[in-house]
Amino acid sequence: MKSAEGAGRTVEEAIRDALRVLGAKRDDVDLMVLDEGNRGVLGLGSREARVRLTLLSAEGEPEEDEATPGPEAETGDDPLAAARSVTSALIGAMGFRGAINVREDDGAVLVTITGANLAPLIGRHGQTLEALDLLVNMMVSRRMGRRVPVVVDAERYRERRREALTALAHRTADRVRRTGESVPLEPMSASERRVIHTVLADDEGVATHSEGEGADRHVVVGLRGEETAAGPESGVLEEDLDRSDDPEQPQD
Repeated sequence: MKSAEGAGRTVEEAIRDALRVLGAKRDDVDLMVLDEGNRGVLGLGSREARVRLTLLSAEGEPEEDEATPGPEAETGDDPLAAARSVTSALIGAMGFRGAINVREDDGAVLVTITGANLAPLIGRHGQTLEALDLLVNMMVSRRMGRRVPVVVDAERYRERRREALTALAHRTADRVRRTGESVPLEPMSASERRVIHTVLADDEGVATHSEGEGADRHVVVGLRGEETAAGPESGVLEEDLDRSDDPEQPQD
């Protein structure tokens, strides 16, 4: 091996890490600092320092090594490889480490991140994960030159959240049918509102629509056929179905 990367809490630790891999001394290598690292605030957003060391030739110049393809060359026209590369780069820049698994499902690329201490990557109510999802969608689509739907999950958060939202939708529908009164749900992201709309779309007794703006936007479940002042009885608004799927548009 003629070059190696090292990581540590400081640049010096990262250098020692790479030297151990190469089995070399400090004077025998050329140093490139990839990331000086960041301690973050209260441990959040911290990231390790990273360096690359290259063995020097007898003339004191870095030895020629086989070219390592960059992210663009690695991914080519493969959306799965692009999604993996982009996600890996983003979570690394955010100070997280984890295993990344990608697969294709019904025309979409599903990215699953597993590892230790990923709760801050998910964030409160999944807000950080939503932001990561948006960035990955934008970057992959631009890299591929076409729209590629990507869904990013961490520690099965989206899967578990979808199960919880499905149960919530059914409980709420039962309550509406029992009381005859509309029920507003808590504010949710566009993707989570879409789950509620989809789960209840075929329910003949209730209908859904969205109310509110920005962070206060939420789903209201009411009796089907009952007019509301806030929106159409059929419920599913275009911005809940279309806008959140567009990687060039911020989610409301």
